[in-house]
Amino acid sequence: MKRIYLAAFETNALGQGYSGYALCEDGVGICSHFSSSISFAKHDLGLTSEWKHEHYQTCCPEGYELEWVDDPDNHPGWLRAVELNHARKEPET
Repeated sequence: MKRIYLAAFETNALGQGYSGYALCEDGVGICSHFSSSISFAKHDLGLTSEWKHEHYQTCCPEGYELEWVDDPDNHPGWLRAVELNHARKEPET
């Protein structure tokens, strides 16, 4: 079973709201969603609803657990997943 981290960041890029992201513990970015509030971000990313779960099941067919990240700047699991995500995108030499 894999852990999928969910986090949202306040943004004004698309109007006032929150850009939410789902990132697997192995660094695979799964999906994103723009929401008007943190409460809606939790719903829209599937923490409090069934939204996006088809994406999670495709990425993690052996099972998954969702974890909401309140403080992405200091959450060890989220930070490690971001690090792995960046490593996946490094150009090959």
